[in-house]
Amino acid sequence: MRRILGASAVFAMLALGMAGGVANAAGESEGTEAAPLASSTVVVNEVSTRGLNGNLDEFIELRNVSNQPQDVSGYTIRIYSPSNVVTDTIVLPAGTILQPKGNAGQYAVLVGQNFSGTIADQTYVIPFTLASVEGIPTLGGVALQNMSGAKIDGVAFSNAVVTPREGNAAIPENALTDQLNAANTRNILSTDTDNNRQDFSLQLRTPGL
Repeated sequence: MRRILGASAVFAMLALGMAGGVANAAGESEGTEAAPLASSTVVVNEVSTRGLNGNLDEFIELRNVSNQPQDVSGYTIRIYSPSNVVTDTIVLPAGTILQPKGNAGQYAVLVGQNFSGTIADQTYVIPFTLASVEGIPTLGGVALQNMSGAKIDGVAFSNAVVTPREGNAAIPENALTDQLNAANTRNILSTDTDNNRQDFSLQLRTPGL
């Protein structure tokens, strides 16, 4: 079960996050993508772009939300800059077969070089190193693509990052969320409504849980 941040911390974070979001969204277009992309197979379930160990204290968690195993071998995660440019790609290794929702092996957790914390389900732990000194940009985004290059799911932390974004952008992390050990994560059901702001919230990191 997700561990929710204390109420005072949540309100403080959201106040800062919303203020930052308004500034970041100035002049940017709102609204959803032309083609909804709600995933019934694999979702980007939790992302942290920074942490107590700095910009490279990061991770991406994928989750199989279906009742069938999902072979994501060779799938690609694209990392986007705040200007919607692909800065890095991560290719999932052969043999990455996510098990049905509710079973061990339902998650794949990709971890940056300065990742801190523990991973509950360690069936698929995939280290990565990105070319950028920032790693996953705080105001960037990530998208999962299949072998054909079709987008399966994505999340962005600024409305300017239109390719991975679904609906309105999620609230980005900041210095305060670092101290609170937070990440952007979906709810316990991994609900996907094609609106990042609605689907993701800042909660305590729980990779693989």
